Amino acid sequence: MKKTLIVLALLTFILSSVYAIDLENSITKAKQNNKELLMAQEEIRKSDESYKQVRGSAYPQLNLKGAYGLSKTYYPDSAIPSKMDISAGLDDSPTNNEEYLAGVINSVVNSMIPTSPAEAGSFSMQLQMNQIVYSGGKLGSGIKAGNYYRQLQRINYKIIEQNVVLKTTELFYQCLLAQKLWEVQEDGLQIARRHLERVELFNQEGQVSEFDLLQARLGVAKLEPQVLKAKNDYDIAVSAFRKQIGEEDSDIVPEGEFVLPERIEITLEDATEQALKQRNEIELIGISTQMKELQYKVEKINYLPNVALSADYSLYTSADEYAIQNDDFGHKYGISLGFQMPIFTGLTNTAKRDYARYDYQKAKLQQRDTEELIALQIKQDYQKYYHAWENHNVQTQNIHLAERGLQLAQVRYDNHVGIQLEVFDAQLTLQTIKLQYYQSIYEIISADRNLKKSIGIAL
Repeated sequence: MKKTLIVLALLTFILSSVYAIDLENSITKAKQNNKELLMAQEEIRKSDESYKQVRGSAYPQLNLKGAYGLSKTYYPDSAIPSKMDISAGLDDSPTNNEEYLAGVINSVVNSMIPTSPAEAGSFSMQLQMNQIVYSGGKLGSGIKAGNYYRQLQRINYKIIEQNVVLKTTELFYQCLLAQKLWEVQEDGLQIARRHLERVELFNQEGQVSEFDLLQARLGVAKLEPQVLKAKNDYDIAVSAFRKQIGEEDSDIVPEGEFVLPERIEITLEDATEQALKQRNEIELIGISTQMKELQYKVEKINYLPNVALSADYSLYTSADEYAIQNDDFGHKYGISLGFQMPIFTGLTNTAKRDYARYDYQKAKLQQRDTEELIALQIKQDYQKYYHAWENHNVQTQNIHLAERGLQLAQVRYDNHVGIQLEVFDAQLTLQTIKLQYYQSIYEIISADRNLKKSIGIAL
């Protein structure tokens, strides 16, 4: 009796010192903390920016370039010739015209002789525009492929999200099931201990044999390790649940009741047809096949030319001193239409086209294989679902039978027709069937979620 009180007190203390959480909040936490789901969200953002980059290449590309520089050059003495004086070589009586021409030549020639140090300033700026005019459909295909990639990432996020919800739900109910099994095993142990107390009392009075006493003690000894195992299974289930929702270091435990979901009434053919229309995996593999087809179409027209329009305007200056004046500036502009077309590439374009065709054919085979695998999965989940309901109906009937058996055993004992051992056996039988009953409820909940996911119903 003392052990029973200690166990119950310990169980009460454990349950009162933890933080309970329901299924809805568990799923919310799992979505917030799941690393794979968070990475998928980042992939969606990356795909959006990648699409913007590809789409942006269809617009004119403007670039502004500029430079401003100052320089000072020290020439060696050998590089600086002496000043020229042509006037010294004229006749003794030169005319005015001769002197004028000699002075002009002296000025021109001497101006070409560098001075040391020589200072210079320069400034330049260019505005350049490039616009793709024609790319043989490659630019439009690239934009379409970028949009496909965005769709793929969003569908992939939905698939991961569904998996997270399904896994969290299963772990949540596994904890509830483990707790129920622990409680049932604990109740069975208490029944065995109370039976042992009565047998010990009867043995002292000489009403039962030592063999009956030994059997009662063995019954308790047999159930004690089962209770310990049930508690350990519960602790393991709670640890897995906490990791799933991202709360490994917390004292959170799931709290709820087994509630049977509404039964799904659907034929296998309708379930398969609905899944092929609604499953995210079908849509995902379909878009992947479309991308392979698009790549093949692009490679088939890779012989077409690329035409681009280019225009630029430049402003520049150069001065023989650091200061730049208004009249030192010059400018120029230009516009051109260029094209590029492959003539011979060593048959590499042909190889790329064939490679893309084979890749497209492989994608179509993968799509059909995925559809067949999904159809098989639906069939398996469909059979498990209805088998789980049938098993639950059987266990419900067994519960009623076991309860009735316990009532009859108690009546027989009260009327001194039966013995206490019959009551004890009936109680243990009822506890065993309760374990199977709770297990059948969990199987229905799990099968219901898996079938809905297989059909394509959002969880």
